[in-house]
Amino acid sequence: MNLVDGGWALFARVNDEFARRGLTVSDLRILEAVCTNRQLSVSEVADAVHMRVSTVSRMIGRLSDDGNIHRFESKADGRHRLVRLTDHGRRTLAIHVNARDQVIRQFVVDAMTPEEFAALGVAFRKIREVVDAAESASSD
Repeated sequence: MNLVDGGWALFARVNDEFARRGLTVSDLRILEAVCTNRQLSVSEVADAVHMRVSTVSRMIGRLSDDGNIHRFESKADGRHRLVRLTDHGRRTLAIHVNARDQVIRQFVVDAMTPEEFAALGVAFRKIREVVDAAESASSD
């Protein structure tokens, strides 16, 4: 129970910081996913952030309207839309990554001993490995 309660409390603090800046955690996830590639399809972004294509499509539309993401037709198949981060989107991403990292530093890194923080890193790496294995097994 402490893990869940602490996680939600931390998530609430990150959400508060983002709300002050007009972005959501989901927006940040999309900007981070798009930033890692020169161009992605909407379905590739949805896969990367583990959300439904329809939800991601709506969010990309809003992020495009705000000037953070550029949408364009695929040269290989005009029916498909691709996305990439704009320069404005890179600046937005940097601001929000910094805000997230400040909250994490304040409420996680600075609140723990180096040993506790190292153990937390090991635990989250194991969680990621189990999640990745489960996703891989379900796609087979």
